[in-house]
Amino acid sequence: MAAIVDTYHQWGVEIIYFFQKLWPRSGLFFMQVSDAGDPSLAFTFYFPLMVALHAGVGIKLMWSIVFCEWSNMVLKWVLAGDRPYWWVFETRVYAPHAPPFLYQFPRTCETGPGMPSGHTKLNAAIFYILISSFVEMVVRRTSYLSQKQKRWAERGLWAAYGVWMTLVMLSRTYMAAHFPHQCVVGAALGLVIAMKVSRTPRLQVLTRPQYLVLTAAIVVSVLGTFFAYSFLGGNAMWSLEKAVKWCMRREYIHVDTTPFYSFARYSGVSLGLGQGLASPMFKKANRNRFTWKMVVSLVVLSLGVSQVGVFIHQSLSPSMTLWYLAEFLLHAGVIFVLVAVLPHFVRIASGVPAGDKYKRK
Repeated sequence: MAAIVDTYHQWGVEIIYFFQKLWPRSGLFFMQVSDAGDPSLAFTFYFPLMVALHAGVGIKLMWSIVFCEWSNMVLKWVLAGDRPYWWVFETRVYAPHAPPFLYQFPRTCETGPGMPSGHTKLNAAIFYILISSFVEMVVRRTSYLSQKQKRWAERGLWAAYGVWMTLVMLSRTYMAAHFPHQCVVGAALGLVIAMKVSRTPRLQVLTRPQYLVLTAAIVVSVLGTFFAYSFLGGNAMWSLEKAVKWCMRREYIHVDTTPFYSFARYSGVSLGLGQGLASPMFKKANRNRFTWKMVVSLVVLSLGVSQVGVFIHQSLSPSMTLWYLAEFLLHAGVIFVLVAVLPHFVRIASGVPAGDKYKRK
């Protein structure tokens, strides 16, 4: 088995080496592609924007993100995949000769295990939700296009999806952050998760206790995997040690890529999203009665609150006591405000009556 993995890794290194030699001045371009598809944007831009424009789409988007991040963390620990930028130094495949030289970039030295690629996983899920929703709610329902034009518009959108995913996978490969097969697996898993969430509308109508159980299941499964890994003699933070050892520049290592920061983020989001959906404020919001001015106001407020959350995150120091707990509570609070508080506030400020979903007991 180890020989098969080494073969895949060796092929991957050769592909990365070839790409870097073929496009020697493309590092900036691929970093920009990687930045545009950065997982943090899912929490700070895509979700705040979409939940303000259309609550149903935004909620599907965020559950897809949460399940992608959750499964990604567990799979990374279970599969324990190397990343190219450290594997090339540690493998004996190239002995006694020197291994191919792989350039490193400011986005190369991520600290979690490499299998599967979380970057491609999240992009596959996010843009599947966005494009499928746009096709369903706009392209297929518009009266301005003929049936033939609708088909071509739909094909064009999915072709754009394919092009974007190809660019994301190339960017992660070019920067030696992932092997090509890790990107392909990540993209496939992200697509499957997004399709499953799209077909599970019940995720939007659970009770408060059920949402709490879901968040508890996420927390317990991750901590259970961590302690089981440690109990069996493994070092769950082995990838961080390799990143510190083999990253050429210490400033390329970012705390936001560590496994437990990601855990604090998506588990907090799960709590805030669930409690927001179960709150009377969300049920009273009556989004169907929102005018375009109310929607624009909600977009502005949502993006503003999101940036306040980013500012607070940047103000918190990883060296502080209970930093992970602070990040957990921060993300839970921001998501709750975006889902429940802001639509409720806009409704009241605009004089719109409460929605029919809410009934006093």
